[in-house]
Amino acid sequence: MLVLGLTAAMAPARASAGVQHLAVPAYFDPGGGPGSTYWTRLAQGAPAVGISVANPGNGPGTAFDQSYANAIRAAAQAGVRVIGYVDTGYFGTTGRTTRGGQTSTSAWTAQVEGDVDTWYRWYGGYGLAGIFFDDAQNVCGTGNAYVNLYIAVGSYTKQRHAGALTVDNPGAAADQCYSSAADVLVMFEGTYAAYTSWSAPSWELSSADPNRFWHLVYATSTQAAMENAVALSKQRNAGYLYVTDDDLPNPWDTLPAGAYWSDELSRTGA
Repeated sequence: MLVLGLTAAMAPARASAGVQHLAVPAYFDPGGGPGSTYWTRLAQGAPAVGISVANPGNGPGTAFDQSYANAIRAAAQAGVRVIGYVDTGYFGTTGRTTRGGQTSTSAWTAQVEGDVDTWYRWYGGYGLAGIFFDDAQNVCGTGNAYVNLYIAVGSYTKQRHAGALTVDNPGAAADQCYSSAADVLVMFEGTYAAYTSWSAPSWELSSADPNRFWHLVYATSTQAAMENAVALSKQRNAGYLYVTDDDLPNPWDTLPAGAYWSDELSRTGA
């Protein structure tokens, strides 16, 4: 009994997310077809929808796109913060190459900073709210070498673009050293089956600010499963969430339909 008592006393205090917001990787083209309808539905979903990620081509794309400008402006006017996708490629630490075929950290840093500035040059005037840094590391690295790369690019973004919201997406639980690397961290990205048995790290559970954390759950095939995922996310202190019935190879190229979507809006926005 004494051991049990000590274990309970040492366990981290758990916070619980109350009002949540949907944060949606909107990887669909607003230029026509279902993509334009999805973007309209995102805007109509505010204020339950708090964030959406625009992604013309694993980054800002090769040229300004008026359809994206219009979608970003409409969503921003509705109260959704639209942030632009930037691939960090783990800053080359895993051997990933830049678009120019280079693997060095300096080359990746130059590409990332260039993409940030391109996003704002093309879409800043339409209400772009920040940057989504994908393919991020989740460990500190020796002497904080990895996390310092993300702290640096986050600072670069905020210094050059006042008020920018920054998000890092390692797709897995990040070490606590990342708490100062971005405004929001994607701590889970995976299937519903994996999410049901996943454990959030203690520093997330005990945080006083659930809006630092975002969970992305796909392959959630039924509305009942979605409802369970939302309940679990609240217990795990995630202020931002998105659950979809879509699946690989790209679970972010649609929005859920009908009652599934309206139910998700109501459950996360209250």
